[in-house]
Amino acid sequence: MRVSLPVAFKRATTTRLVLAMALAVAGAPALLSLPASAQQAAPAVKPPSAAQMQLSRELVAVNGEARIFDGVIANVVEQAARRLLQTNPDLAKQLGEVGMQVATDLEKRKAEVVDIFASVYASRFSEAELKDAIAFYRTPTGAKLVQERPAIFQDAMKGVQTWSAQVGNEASERIRAEMKKRGVNL
Repeated sequence: MRVSLPVAFKRATTTRLVLAMALAVAGAPALLSLPASAQQAAPAVKPPSAAQMQLSRELVAVNGEARIFDGVIANVVEQAARRLLQTNPDLAKQLGEVGMQVATDLEKRKAEVVDIFASVYASRFSEAELKDAIAFYRTPTGAKLVQERPAIFQDAMKGVQTWSAQVGNEASERIRAEMKKRGVNL
């Protein structure tokens, strides 16, 4: 049973949600392919300076990454409310109202996501490099990159899905052929 929550509760666009999820899982295959020794915590590294953190926050804002997560909190809260609706369908209106309040309150925590991104940038780039990156994103080309990134990503994902299906089909055919040589028909 699909319960519809108030329209105002559904603020995230599909593109932003897809981008957020892709960013969240983009590194997972690479991490899984690392040997166990490489997956362990890295040795302690000098924490970034306050200036690096400030520049990194600025970079995350100017390069568009901060906006990728707009509305994601509302989606997370909506999913939580839908789970609760499965066992309490008669409370749809009340859960929708409470969910909107919770989403509004939790939206303030978006700064935590920005800080996560900023910490990563600050740990990998010097102050000078961060300033250079910020300067680039303030150019017309940098601004265009930020503007076009969602469409580029969406188009690229369509291509990757097609490619993935083709490679999957080829893999299946090759496995079947090899198994047939071994006397097994799949």
